Amino acid sequence: MRIVADCTRIRRNAEAVVELCSSHGISVAGVTKCVCGEPEIARAMLAGGCSMLADSRLDNIERLRAAGIDADVLLLRIPAISTASDVVRLAQYSLVSELKTARALSAAAVTQGRTHGVLLMVETGDRREGVTPDKAEGTARSIRELPGLELAGMATALNCLCGMLPTAQTQQEFADLVETVEAALGYRMRLVSGGHSGDLHLLQAGVTAPRINQFRVGEAILCGTDFSTFAELPMPHTDTFTVFAEVIEVMDKHSAPAGPCGPNAFMQVCEWPDRGLRRRAIVDLGEIDLMTASLQPKRHGVELVGASSDHMVVDVTNASPPVRLGEELEFGTLYPAVSTGWSSRCCERVVLT
Repeated sequence: MRIVADCTRIRRNAEAVVELCSSHGISVAGVTKCVCGEPEIARAMLAGGCSMLADSRLDNIERLRAAGIDADVLLLRIPAISTASDVVRLAQYSLVSELKTARALSAAAVTQGRTHGVLLMVETGDRREGVTPDKAEGTARSIRELPGLELAGMATALNCLCGMLPTAQTQQEFADLVETVEAALGYRMRLVSGGHSGDLHLLQAGVTAPRINQFRVGEAILCGTDFSTFAELPMPHTDTFTVFAEVIEVMDKHSAPAGPCGPNAFMQVCEWPDRGLRRRAIVDLGEIDLMTASLQPKRHGVELVGASSDHMVVDVTNASPPVRLGEELEFGTLYPAVSTGWSSRCCERVVLT
């Protein structure tokens, strides 16, 4: 099986995101973590107008640098203290919540003779990383005193752990907090990084707080979608990635199991409605390769049934044209399929430039 990325379509999506954001004074950091820092895809994001790149893994950023990409990069995952030296060496900016980590970055920056930009991460309701709002001013003040660091801004993120959706109110509350901290410090920050693809629908509605001036966008550029809300975004392409898998079996089989069922290979308990005898095909991919539930069959009449580690079963009873042994089926992808497939060594990755 293989997963194919179309960089021309990704660039056009980046252009659409940048156009939407720039009309509201917001710059775009193109997020490459989903594609493991794939250099050609990063170049497509930059060609589409992204002002910087963002990634969560240092080895991905190392890959970008090795490919000759010298754009500014924001490290998305809050740094481990043990990686401080590499963070400063590879990335111009990082998201920080722990003061002790900021001190490690400061020491590394001084040693390397660099100035490293820090965005203070604030936890605004999704219960993942970030200081609580009542700690923001004190932490920001302490970071400003550290040599080798620039308090470049503040950042927040929702929807990633608990699924809490951003709203106009949560955005405004974050923006108000930023302005409160700025007033207390007598210091205006350059970057107010207020969200990601899940915030774009608020921008379309014209309800984003004016103080927010950066979004970190991956999914909308890479897939043309917002998986959290399925909002209609002005993206020209949702067909940027395609998965191809070979048919390795085609047979008529009963649709319901023959006896009692417990958890499957991935500890899931599923229900199997009895649809009688059905024509079924198996393709050569499974959950080890990527998240199969985020695939969308492109052939008319093909339906996903389920997958184990190495086999995905599809119902092809009504497929048009009929599915035959040895041919390839094509599948569109949602963001989770791309992110798991591109990081899997079991998948062949193809980049069309």
